[in-house]
Amino acid sequence: MPYRLSLALLVAALLSSSASAPFASGQVVRFDTSVGDFDMVLNPTNNPLLQGHVDNMLEYVETNRYRSSWINRAAENFVLQMGGFYSHTKRVPMSIVSTHAVGSFGNIAGEPAAENTPLSNTVGTVALALPGNGAGGTNQDGGSSSFFVNLTSNAFLDADFTVFAAIPDMTTINKIMALMQTDLTAVPDFGAGDGNLGFSDVPLQDNGFQVFIKRTFVINDTLAVARARAGVESIMSASAAAAGAGGGSTAPSSASLSGAVVPEPTSGLLLIAGFLGGSLLAKRRRAR
Repeated sequence: MPYRLSLALLVAALLSSSASAPFASGQVVRFDTSVGDFDMVLNPTNNPLLQGHVDNMLEYVETNRYRSSWINRAAENFVLQMGGFYSHTKRVPMSIVSTHAVGSFGNIAGEPAAENTPLSNTVGTVALALPGNGAGGTNQDGGSSSFFVNLTSNAFLDADFTVFAAIPDMTTINKIMALMQTDLTAVPDFGAGDGNLGFSDVPLQDNGFQVFIKRTFVINDTLAVARARAGVESIMSASAAAAGAGGGSTAPSSASLSGAVVPEPTSGLLLIAGFLGGSLLAKRRRAR
């Protein structure tokens, strides 16, 4: 009985703190991957302008659209990107096979941090990937299923990429970043020659398997939700402070932009070209 009473008091205290704290609201989604799980708190600042982003993510989650999709980019000191593609094989294939995009329920209207949402792309924050606009920039209203987790301060992305969520515990994210990788951008249909870096750092497990999202679901456990919300308070405080300091107002050089593209995957059928064993360009992450 004392244990149950203590647990109840802890939950009540956390919920009370959440109700009064400025960064303590938002639904929590769990992503269960082949190397571990991580939680994502949606719209931690309870900004009504981000409701479209929340509804979009929940629609993919609740219809199991992320299930069996794979993580396509682990760019060191930049972003971890996922949610764009399914694969028919566990390994990078030895012959040409088909893969396809997760698809879109409809594009989401952008709300760039520099204008309407006072949050910056800092460590632990999440934003939607965006397609190009044909003029070297991004279509801020073109985000759909693909998203990225910021691994460092990427404030120069703020003018284009809207922060709408945060991850309270980066343990699994860091595990994925520590995996070996393969570069698919030299392969036809995977960005060869067009500057698309979306497949430049594909993480692979030690057995050669790609990293998959096995399932996603909204967490309903009261204590787990309260802990996740409390866990992103410092992340959102840092994000808001960076945005308030104008961290995203200075445009990076064109060279920086060319290495920082986080594109929304092209919809429709894509082909994966096969590799011979000796041509698989995998690299081991430095020990952390």
